[in-house]
Amino acid sequence: MGENCIKVENVTKTFGERKVVEDLSSYDDLFDIMPEMGAQMERLGCECALPEYCFTQYLEPGFKEENIRIETCEAVTELLEDSDTLKFYEMEETVAACIFHRGSYADFPKTYTVLLRYIEENGYEIAGNIRESYIDGGWNKETESEWLSEIQIPVRVTEK
Repeated sequence: MGENCIKVENVTKTFGERKVVEDLSSYDDLFDIMPEMGAQMERLGCECALPEYCFTQYLEPGFKEENIRIETCEAVTELLEDSDTLKFYEMEETVAACIFHRGSYADFPKTYTVLLRYIEENGYEIAGNIRESYIDGGWNKETESEWLSEIQIPVRVTEK
């Protein structure tokens, strides 16, 4: 569940790189897509920005069990020429409500509930695609209880 650390902040990254993936059969497909994107970036000579920043954003509202449309993004030091699968663009500054989630991705709904309640109760509305940044996971931690993610929901103040 979230670590009771909700913040509203500017999420700014100068350069971005993305791979658009349509119609994932399930969320488990992300375990294959992320390493594949890394290999493609390496072939193109991409250099990741420091600190490293990678996230998945959902391109359609609401939770879906299948046919999930996402975009995977990684901050890089410079914009390169687009390839067949990787597109480069500069990202705009985004104000987002953010919360850390420690543990299994299967428990994300609990953390989402906390963050969405915070947005509603504090006069914000969702203003963009929801993002998940996977900080620690199966690639560098032994157990799911050690996994760390940050859920970022772009927001703006609700107009009354």
